[in-house]
Amino acid sequence: MASRVATQVKATTANEAAGDGIDPAFHRAILKIALQLKKPNAPSYDVIVRQTIRSMRLDPVAFRRYLGENGARNMSLLLATARTMGP
Repeated sequence: MASRVATQVKATTANEAAGDGIDPAFHRAILKIALQLKKPNAPSYDVIVRQTIRSMRLDPVAFRRYLGENGARNMSLLLATARTMGP
């Protein structure tokens, strides 16, 4: 019985750390996209997103849904910052 309680506590803690079921890799992908956009002669946003999905092996449907549903609340700020900052 004690092991069952401990397992439930660990599962709850892991779910809370994941941030409401959002894959933590999505946050890293957003940062990667912003850094890529900051580079001189960077490809378009769509190309960078496709490359990031492929290189990080993300679920493309879930990641694009995350971007589209304002789950990435700070994405527009990151994009604006990446485009205006110099190298």
